[in-house]
Amino acid sequence: MKWDVRAGAVLAAVVLVGGLGGPGGVAQAAPAREVDAARVGAPPKGAVKLDLLPDTGQDRPSGQVGVQASYLPFTFSYDFTRSLTSRTFWPVAGRACVSLRGAGSTDPGYFFQVVKVEMWDAYGTDLKKGLTARYALTGGYFGYCWTGLTNGHEHYFRIYKEWNTAARVWGDGWTSPI
Repeated sequence: MKWDVRAGAVLAAVVLVGGLGGPGGVAQAAPAREVDAARVGAPPKGAVKLDLLPDTGQDRPSGQVGVQASYLPFTFSYDFTRSLTSRTFWPVAGRACVSLRGAGSTDPGYFFQVVKVEMWDAYGTDLKKGLTARYALTGGYFGYCWTGLTNGHEHYFRIYKEWNTAARVWGDGWTSPI
C-alpha cells in the first residue's frame, strides 16, 4: 500500500503549501477570460433581420411567451448606452458565431474602444458559455464563434460596453452557424 501513503503525502503537501484554492478549501474556477474577435467579411444574403432586446439582467427562459426563438442566420442592428440582448436562437451543430461592426457613437473617442459579447444558454437558469469576445469599433466587421453549445437549447448573446456608460453606440451585425 505504498501508493496510498504517497498519494496521501502529496495531497497533504498541496493542502499545506497552497490550500485547495478558495475560501473554506473549496476549489474556485479560473477567472473568465476574454478573446479578441477577428476581422470577417459581409453579412449573409437573405438572412432575416431581428431586433435586439433590452437587457434586464434577468434570466431569459426558453420558450418566452410572445418571443419565438429564431433559426440561424439572422442580422441585427444595435443602438444602446449600456447593453442589449439578442432574441433566443438555436445553435447549429453546437456552434454560433456573432459578427458586428461599430458605425458610430455619441462619444467621439469610440473608435478606440471595444464592445463585448457573451454567449448564454437560456435553458433553465441562464448559463454563460465560453469566453467573452471583445469587438473593435474601428468600422470593419469582426466576428467570433462559440463552440460546445448545447443542441436543442435556446441560446442568446449579450452585447455591452464598459466605457462611458452615458454614451450611445450603434452599428450592425449578424449571427450565423459559421
